Amino acid sequence: MSFSNSISATAPILHRKQQSQQTMRMRIILQILVLLFISCQGQTNKVSQVTNSKENIVNDTSLVPSDSTIFYFPVKSFSDTTKGVGLDSFLVAWYSRQLLALREPVIYSDKSENEIYRFTWLRTFHNPIAIRIEKHSDEYILYWKLSNGAGGYDPGELTIDKQKILDAKTWQEFISMLNQADFWKLVSKEVNYGKDGSEWILEGKTENKYQVVGRWSPEKNSKFYQCCYFLLDLTDLKIEDRENY
Repeated sequence: MSFSNSISATAPILHRKQQSQQTMRMRIILQILVLLFISCQGQTNKVSQVTNSKENIVNDTSLVPSDSTIFYFPVKSFSDTTKGVGLDSFLVAWYSRQLLALREPVIYSDKSENEIYRFTWLRTFHNPIAIRIEKHSDEYILYWKLSNGAGGYDPGELTIDKQKILDAKTWQEFISMLNQADFWKLVSKEVNYGKDGSEWILEGKTENKYQVVGRWSPEKNSKFYQCCYFLLDLTDLKIEDRENY
């Protein structure tokens, strides 16, 4: 056999080896990409997230306090001299700690033109929940969050953080319910407490005013309760009857 014939005979073998090596490299690269994808999924799934919007919803964390020393409410809103000195600051500190764990922004000091309402539900033995509805010009956004602690104890860590776009009709329905409840005229806090129950806190902020109303386990037939529960019904949260108090 001549030298040229030997080269022509081994060329296909070398070609097949090169193809085999390229295939192996591609498989290794694909395996690495799959592992990276799974790793990323494992990190993002620590907090359940969903976005339902025609466009990307603007990140709302710009007003989240950097530490627990900042209050979420003006202390004077919860003044109540009949229950002893320090009650107002105790309540505000309690509420603020829960909202910080939920990674919620501070509403009352917000300087934007957005109209914002937030229902904070602090049940003694169940997960803290915050539901916020905002009007950004002609867009309406609902945010809802849940942590894995308890409203009467440690708030735990944020486990649900979701948002979706609403239509103008839903927004107007909620505003109508607020007006029927005389939300802007309600006193911020009533003298009504119990051992086991829940705090229902509803805030409202427009361009030039702020209101916060807190009630301890309100009556289910009250208009205030209905306003808060309307927001809860807009989320995908499933609350058992025994956990609704």
